Amino acid sequence: MKEASFYIDQMTCQACSSGIERALKRKSFCQDIQVHLLSKKAHIVYDENQTSLEDIFKLISKMGYEPHLDNSTLDKHSDSKHTSFSLNALIESFDNRFLSTQTKLIVSIAATLIVVVLSWSEMFVGISLPHTIHYTLLLVLSLVVMHMGRMFYLRGFKALFMKNPNMDSLIAISTSSAFLYSLQGAFNAHFHTYFDSVCVIITLVLVGKSIEERSKKDVLDSASLLLQLNQKTLQKIQIPHDTTLDIQTLSNAPCKAVSAQEIQKGDILKILPGEMIMVDSIMIEGHSSIDTSAINGESLPLLAHKNDRLFSGSINLDGVLYVRAEKNAQQSTLAQILQLVQKALEGKAPIASLADRVAAFFVPLVICLAAIAGAFWWGMRDFEFGLGIFIATLVISCPCALGLATPMAILHAQAISNKMGVFFKDARSFQSLSQITHIAFDKTGTLTQGLEISQILPFDERLTQQEIFNLAYTLESTSAHIIAQAFASHPMSANATLYPITNAQNIIGSGIKGTINDCEYLLGNAHLLPPHLKKELENLLQNDKIILYLATNEHILAQFALQDYIKSDAASTLAHFREKNISFSLISGDNLPNTQKIAQALGITDFSASAKPQDKMHLLEKLKANNHKVLMVGDGINDAPALAYAHTSIAFVSPQDIATQSADIIIYNQHLMSIYNAYSLAKASILNIKENLVFAFCYNIAFIPLAMGVLGGFGIFLHPMFCAFAMTCSSLSVVANAARLKTFKVS
Repeated sequence: MKEASFYIDQMTCQACSSGIERALKRKSFCQDIQVHLLSKKAHIVYDENQTSLEDIFKLISKMGYEPHLDNSTLDKHSDSKHTSFSLNALIESFDNRFLSTQTKLIVSIAATLIVVVLSWSEMFVGISLPHTIHYTLLLVLSLVVMHMGRMFYLRGFKALFMKNPNMDSLIAISTSSAFLYSLQGAFNAHFHTYFDSVCVIITLVLVGKSIEERSKKDVLDSASLLLQLNQKTLQKIQIPHDTTLDIQTLSNAPCKAVSAQEIQKGDILKILPGEMIMVDSIMIEGHSSIDTSAINGESLPLLAHKNDRLFSGSINLDGVLYVRAEKNAQQSTLAQILQLVQKALEGKAPIASLADRVAAFFVPLVICLAAIAGAFWWGMRDFEFGLGIFIATLVISCPCALGLATPMAILHAQAISNKMGVFFKDARSFQSLSQITHIAFDKTGTLTQGLEISQILPFDERLTQQEIFNLAYTLESTSAHIIAQAFASHPMSANATLYPITNAQNIIGSGIKGTINDCEYLLGNAHLLPPHLKKELENLLQNDKIILYLATNEHILAQFALQDYIKSDAASTLAHFREKNISFSLISGDNLPNTQKIAQALGITDFSASAKPQDKMHLLEKLKANNHKVLMVGDGINDAPALAYAHTSIAFVSPQDIATQSADIIIYNQHLMSIYNAYSLAKASILNIKENLVFAFCYNIAFIPLAMGVLGGFGIFLHPMFCAFAMTCSSLSVVANAARLKTFKVS
């Protein structure tokens, strides 16, 4: 099986995307296909032995859509169409050159106004033109408007012939029927024509689609803000690798403009004020404030110092910086975040499946109902009246509202969460987070803000404290755990020596092993020590501390005591969740006294200490057995199994860990309140989606029967032009309701 991702243009409603999915899923070569309406991106898994991507593109093209791998591919495709000599290609070439979307809309509105005035002038003004002139003007102007909306006909009839009718099919059938019927007016001056209805319907739909597309673009641009952060060139310092790097040498060195994609690890870069740092780097020289809001949502700039780590996506505000690239562009933090954002934009929440199922039969059902209603009123009155009912029923139905209900809300929510420094890995995470009833917290790095080494207690007189620290620091240099950060931030690290190390092994939940100078060293908790050394621990245990032991297989060399501190916003965050009747557990690998101290300080009565990864799994299983939907909050490393098993999961991570997390949601700052804000946003998003779906269903259930004339006995009928207006308003109402999420306020 082979996987491929590509884009599909010309989709207008949920019936389009779901129709493409259904058509391809019926083929034996297709194992899976996902089509996202707003991002216009598709992902397919297919058997390359049965077909090729080119053949799949041909199949999609027959349905009236335009598949392409990327924008450059589309441009080439368009160019190839322009060079062909078919009539359709010539028309498209003319439109693309002279008729922009905005121009088409203006021409359509102007022509429609004239048609309406001509059609109703005699009735309201008493002015009439000779029949030939009057009819010719109506016919020509109607053809002009129909040409402005010609894509409705190309896409609509293609989709209809492929047995996957969509919204365009409804517009194409209704306006074509009205236009063909109106042609009889050429032979009968007193014959009623529907040219005004044809023009008004097409124009209203064009206006609605224009507003809708602009709203889609705005929310896509907002949700994918990080995707727009792109700097075409960077200033690379051209200097020999063995040159001493000081501010004078760097400022006088020549620079070369290169693209971010050309940057390699070790390159020296010059970052000017206002420029973005495009690759993860270490600051060499300079002095400036750094805006990291695009990465972690922090509103206040940070002052950068020499040897500070600077992450891609940060913006240099007020000084010239000289940095050394730590990674290339493809491996950088920004690239990893972009992948998360893109994946979330392309995903579907489970609640969206309802709209997909309805879209499968909605348009065919509407066509059948319209035909039945039209035939009924033809029999009851006359053909012209039945035709009006047929057109009204087709035009008033709105599959677009169903299709926009979920993705518009998710995209607005995604935009807000990104600004908070919270990244949902997929759309379904919004729904799963909104359903939680219990939260299981890891302690270190989640409820607590970090670790500091408070005491180093040597047991081997042959080793100095610095040598002991060097051994421990060397072992921790092979880990990205929060404990390793405590060693890296300790003052002794400035003078530390990193020894050559081999056979390094991280033992999850216990510690690290490694061979230094042909001797195996251990650094971890009591679980890591050989049985004969555990007997020596009785007099070494301390309360309220995280204890690590540095040992060989024969002796304990030293004890490290690490202190952690509760985050300043922990108590207020838990208080907010208590108001929502959500319960808590504290599951920590730390010792009992320290775990109990943190739990009591925060009022958590359910806590477990000295928990290994498998123990955390068992505790989550018990919670699940009690019908809890559990949110697991951890550090994304030792808690990986529990994060993957929970109903949903959140991890606070440092940027270098982001690609390896098992969590569904990544929080890129250290604010515990971000968990509550993410939960509140998820609840608001799902509520908004439900409101959109209810409105979309109620609109169609109420108005389609009215358009069919079910209240005709009371003299209540809907004019086709009103139906076009109502259909446009229904889509825009869903868009407007989703936009209310912009008012979401963080706590």
